This record gives sequence, structure tokens and C-alpha cells, in this order.
Amino acid sequence: MQEILTAFGIDWRLIVIQIFNFSILVGILWYFLYTPVLKLLSEREAKIKKGMSDAEEAGKALLLADSEKTTILKAAHLEAGQIHSRATLTAEEKASALIDEAQKKIARDIESGKSLAEELKTQALKESEAEIAKLSFLAAEKILNTELSK
Repeated sequence: MQEILTAFGIDWRLIVIQIFNFSILVGILWYFLYTPVLKLLSEREAKIKKGMSDAEEAGKALLLADSEKTTILKAAHLEAGQIHSRATLTAEEKASALIDEAQKKIARDIESGKSLAEELKTQALKESEAEIAKLSFLAAEKILNTELSK
């Protein structure tokens, strides 16, 4: 075997030294390059996972906010409908009350007008009776004067 190694020009001491040098180089590269790169990659992976979990939480929060918005809008529409119904009912009641009040006032005014007309009629009858009596008295006096003058 020694002859094969010398025939090819291989020196076993150089191979041992090369193996030793290679082991030192691998150790140094492992310590100063491979470990920091692995640490950097694991930190980056953790950041990416955190970003994805934050995005999922944000998506869930968005869905929750959207459903809450829908619920609030439904409640607001329902309350607006109720307010509209109450306002319409109140307006109808007030309109009805105003109409009743106006009708009562008109009825009072009509009654007042009727009583005033009745009073005027009674006064006119009294005045006409007085006038008729006066005219009757004057006619009777005239007739008497003409009868007496004859």
C-alpha cells in the first residue's frame, strides 16, 4: 500500500495535516458563519410567523367588527322605524286634537252666532212691535182726528 501511495505522490502526513486544517476551518466556519446564519434565519422565521398570526387576528377582528357593524345598523334601522312610527302616531294624535279643538271652536262660534242672531231677531221683533204699536196709535189718532173733525 505504501508503494501505491508513493507511486501517486501522496504523503500521509500531509493528508493528516489537511484533515486537521479542514476540521479547524469547518469549526471556525461553523462557529462564526453557520450558527449566526441559523440564528438569523430562525429570527426571520419567528417574525414571519408573528406577522402571519397578527394578520389572522386582524382578519378575525375585521370579521367581528363587520358583524358588529351589521348588528348595530340593524338595531339603528329598527329604532329609526320605531321613532318614525311614534312620530307619525304623535302627529296624527296632535292633528286629531287640533281638528277636534277647531270643530269645538266652530261649534261655539256657531252657537254664539245663533244666540246673537236670536237676540237680534228678538230685538228686531220688539222694535217692530213698538213701531207697529206706534204706527197703530198714530193711525188711530189720525182716524179719530178725522172722525172728530167731520
